[in-house]
Amino acid sequence: MFSNDQAAEGPGANVEATRDAPSVVGDTTFIESRFGHLEFRGENAITLPQGVLGFSGYHDFCIANLPDGKHPQFKVLQCLTEPDVAFLVVPFNIDSEAIEEADLDEACEALSIERQDLMMFLIVTVRREGDGASVSVNLRAPLFIDRGKSTGRQYVMPNNKYSIRHGL
Repeated sequence: MFSNDQAAEGPGANVEATRDAPSVVGDTTFIESRFGHLEFRGENAITLPQGVLGFSGYHDFCIANLPDGKHPQFKVLQCLTEPDVAFLVVPFNIDSEAIEEADLDEACEALSIERQDLMMFLIVTVRREGDGASVSVNLRAPLFIDRGKSTGRQYVMPNNKYSIRHGL
C-alpha cells in the first residue's frame, strides 16, 4: 500500500538531518522539531493553502526523512514557520486498492491535480496501549500533493467508507 520511492521523487526528497540550531541561512531552514533536528531547502517547500485540518493557520511545509534513520517508511511533514507543528506521515502508493480508483480520480478532479503529478501522504497516529502501541493512518483525509506546483491539500473523502484509524 505504501511506497517510499514516491516520496523520494517529490518536494522534500533531498533533505537531511542537521545538528544546527533553528534558523534560516540563505535558502535553507534549520528546525529543531519534536522529531529531531531537520534541514529543509526552500526549493522543496510545499504550500498547503488551507493548512492541515485543525491547523489552518499554517501553510508552509516540507517533507523529510526521520533524522535518526530508523523507520524509513515514515516521513515528517514539518511546518516551516512553527517548529511545534509537525506530523508523522507515510507515503501512499496510489496504485494500491486501499482507496478506490474512482475516489482518487474524483479527488484529483476536485483539486485540479493531474494524476502524473500526484503524490499522496497519510497522516499517522501512534497510540500507546498498555505496554505497546497501535499505529494507524487516516485514509479518509489524505494529503494530496501536486508535485508540479509544490502545493497540496488535505482532502476529506466525501463518503465514510474510509477509516480515520486504518491500522498498519
